[in-house]
Amino acid sequence: MERDKTKFDNKYLLERQLEMLKLFYERNLLTKEQYEFEVDTLKNKIKTDEKK
Repeated sequence: MERDKTKFDNKYLLERQLEMLKLFYERNLLTKEQYEFEVDTLKNKIKTDEKK
């Protein structure tokens, strides 16, 4: 079995987590306030190389 060679950097992980939060929000599993809080929390905790 071959292993996937994908590099999971912080930017990739952040994007995936934000997509998941968006799905939860769209399916009414999160309120708008919960969604915004979680997005802010993720962006502050997961550091990427991009300038804000």
